[in-house]
Amino acid sequence: MSGVFGLLFGFAAGLIGVGGGEFRIPVLIYVANLPILIAVTVNLVIGLLSVSISFLRRFQLGLFSQESLWIAVVMSFGSIIGAYMGATLTGKLPVKTLKKLLTTFLIVVGFRIISEPLWGWSISKISLSEPILSILAIIFGLMVGLISGIFGVAGGEFRIPILMFLFGMDIKIAGTTSLLISIPTISSGLIKHQRMGHMNSYGVIVAASMGVATIIGSFIGASMVTEFSEGALKIILGLILILATVRMITKP
Repeated sequence: MSGVFGLLFGFAAGLIGVGGGEFRIPVLIYVANLPILIAVTVNLVIGLLSVSISFLRRFQLGLFSQESLWIAVVMSFGSIIGAYMGATLTGKLPVKTLKKLLTTFLIVVGFRIISEPLWGWSISKISLSEPILSILAIIFGLMVGLISGIFGVAGGEFRIPILMFLFGMDIKIAGTTSLLISIPTISSGLIKHQRMGHMNSYGVIVAASMGVATIIGSFIGASMVTEFSEGALKIILGLILILATVRMITKP
């Protein structure tokens, strides 16, 4: 069963540029019966495999630009710090408050992204100077990194809209850029969780079994990006954001 979920979530990761961690966590807790902290760590392991394979395949297909490289580097700087801090603060932050903020963000952004292909409400790039954009990239990288470290997710659901709205990237380039940023972000949180002892032998087995299926799904999803129009991908991303919101609200 975990292999089937791994394949599906990996496909979504490769296609959109997200890690799929928000949907994988319930499976790890309720299907694989992992304790929450170990589930978070296992989720990060599988997420790292997923985003790495997805990025390499999308990069091979030319879905990355030199212009977005500096954004990825700058945002990664903040994300690495944020993910490490988030892992350290696991269980110490007011999660209910954080959930409310994330829920509001996801709902607004989800409907905003869907509105463009459905009703023609175009998304315009915010015109800012490069130094200001660099500062904002670090700040948003730090924020998404915190989310990644606390919840054990890659953060693509939050990062891709930022890359689209703030830096004017199309959804395919934004997805690939997000995947690249996710690699050091997840690694940072994973290292801290590992050092805190949030892993056991059963967790390793679950990570390996679901990870193999996730790699396959990620490769297939990334290979199919060019077959989807930008409008279709925006609708899918918007729906993922809204579903992630529902999952966050219902998650105990």
